[in-house]
Amino acid sequence: MKPRSSLPPKERNARSKAAQLIHNKPLILGSLVEMANTCGKPNCKCTKGEKHKSWCVAIRHKGKRKMLHIPRGLEDSFFEGVRAYHELWEQMGIISEASLERMTSSRKGKE
Repeated sequence: MKPRSSLPPKERNARSKAAQLIHNKPLILGSLVEMANTCGKPNCKCTKGEKHKSWCVAIRHKGKRKMLHIPRGLEDSFFEGVRAYHELWEQMGIISEASLERMTSSRKGKE
């Protein structure tokens, strides 16, 4: 493989960002879902319509959708993990487009 310095700046930046995300951030492939529940206590505010709110992360595990409750103290970490995964996916798209462009342009030169 050629050195990274020979790559176009856009691809080089995307590869750098992707590497930083992989090494420095938690990555969570999932979606954040806000849940609103009632607790069942007869005098609680939730029985009057003001439900208790919490967050879950929806993931796929062994081909099935699964909802995992996010404890209150860990919400920021989960939000960061989901955001980091989406950012990584975006960088991978940039890298893929640049790779396809490079491969198809080199193929045209051989024809």
